[in-house]
Formats: sequence, C-alpha cells, structure tokens
Amino acid sequence: MLEKLVEHIEETNSKLKRLDDHINDVSDQLEDVKQGLTARVETAEQLASNADEKATAANSECKKLGDRLAALEDRCRRNNIRIEGIPEKRESSSPVKFAVELLSKIIGDDFKLDNEIATAYRTKIPSAFKPRSFIVRFERLRCKLDVMALLRHKQEILFENNLIRIFPDFSPSTAAKRRSYIDIKRMLREADIKYSLLYPAKLKVEVQDRHYIFFSKEEAGKKLKKLFPTLF
Repeated sequence: MLEKLVEHIEETNSKLKRLDDHINDVSDQLEDVKQGLTARVETAEQLASNADEKATAANSECKKLGDRLAALEDRCRRNNIRIEGIPEKRESSSPVKFAVELLSKIIGDDFKLDNEIATAYRTKIPSAFKPRSFIVRFERLRCKLDVMALLRHKQEILFENNLIRIFPDFSPSTAAKRRSYIDIKRMLREADIKYSLLYPAKLKVEVQDRHYIFFSKEEAGKKLKKLFPTLF
C-alpha cells in the first residue's frame, strides 16, 4: 500500500508539473497577445493622431487658399461699387447712362463721370424680397475712391423715395466677414463712438485718443464689453 501511495503521489506530481508547464505556456501566449494588442493600439493611436494632424493641416491650407482666392477676387472688384435698393428695371437699356445720371444727381453735377464708368449691371441672382444689387465699375480706381469719399458725407441717399446704400464691392467671403460686425457697428453709432472698417474685415475703434483694431466680431465684442459694459 505504501508503494502504491508513493506511485500515486509521483503520478500526481507529474500531472501537476505538466499542468504547471501548460499554465506557463498559456501565460506566455497571453503575454504575446497582450503585447500584440498593445502594439496595435499604439499604432492605431498614432495613425489617428497623424490623421488629425493631416486634417488640421488640410483645413489650414484650405483656409489659406480661400483667403487668397477672396483677395484675388477683391482685387478684381476694386474698381467697383455696389448699390443696394434701386428698384428693378430702372436702368432700362442703358445701365451706364443710368449710373452716370444717378451718381451725378447724388454727388453733384460738378463731378464729371461721363467717361469714368466702364460698365454697369445687375447681379445675376434674383431675390423675391429685394431688388438685385446694381454694380458700377469705374475705369480708374482713383475715381471710384473719390466717389466713395464724397458719399461718406451723405446721411441718407434716396432714389424715388427708396433708401439706397452704396459701398465698395467685395467678394462674397469678404462681404460676409464685414457684415458680421453689423450689430457692433450699430451700437457704436448709437453711443457716438468713432469706428471704421479696414480691409479685409478689421474693425478699428477710437476711444479717448487710443485705437483698437479687432480681427473678428468675437474679439471685438469681448474687448468692447470690457471697455463699455453698458453697451452690451
């Protein structure tokens, strides 16, 4: 019986050893799997990081290209002015003649425009709520600047009892950025605070002989709220 017991113990030890070896093998395999998964996770994270960086770089490049395109379009339009509020079909078959007569009436007959306007036309996109914009292109940039300087002294400009607005013609991108300041400009006017809008879309505000220049409506609103809490 003692011999059988010894054999049983030895057999059990042998089985335990084989089981221990098997456990070690499984443990090694699990460690290999763990390392493989860790490596894959790190690779995936790196790829995701690279993708984010590439996406950020692509967005930045797209913005730069968009800004360059807007600048080129603005340059093409620099001899233009845009007139809003003129009822449709008032220019009849001679838009240039109409533009000369309209601007001469607004500015004064002493300012000769007979040979200064290259072309005049309506924008192509119709609107059910307001007349299309009327674009006037001058032969010379100097003449366009002189016209705009004279128009700044006009409080209100009426045509057939319709209030019209005249301003430089910009690309849609630049125009949208400049329009974003509309509420801030209104509050500044009501508070009799001097301001001007610089190209392409920078707001310049004069406060007690100091000048502030803002590059976005968010920046302007945040700073002006501190300077004039009662305006906001």
